[in-house]
Amino acid sequence: MYGRLLQQAFLQSRKYFSTEISSKSRCLPCEGIGKTLEREQVQQLLDKVQGWKVSPDNKQIFKNLELPDFMSAIRYFQQIADVAEAEGHHPDLHLTGYNKVRIDLSTHALKGLTENDFIMAMKIDSLGR
Repeated sequence: MYGRLLQQAFLQSRKYFSTEISSKSRCLPCEGIGKTLEREQVQQLLDKVQGWKVSPDNKQIFKNLELPDFMSAIRYFQQIADVAEAEGHHPDLHLTGYNKVRIDLSTHALKGLTENDFIMAMKIDSLGR
């Protein structure tokens, strides 16, 4: 109970949007608490992540990649999975063909984009392929 109250208090204190995030930032648990980013905020953060695009409904960001082969894609997914577990923020991962990867990020609990999605995008971008 106290953990949830502290979390709510922390999220309430985070009233101001910040573009001061990096791959060293940590994802904050939201559990359905908080609000999604406005379109203008998404555009500001999108400038910080190379190759990511926003969906037309402004509810997710995604990136398409082509890796050398099937096993490279699987190893890359494992690296992403390790980061996602550590952060408690999980992308949707898609593999088509044998080497075409798509990564979708969205804050599922809020059905939209939050700073967590951009933190994860930065962390994913910092991984070796």
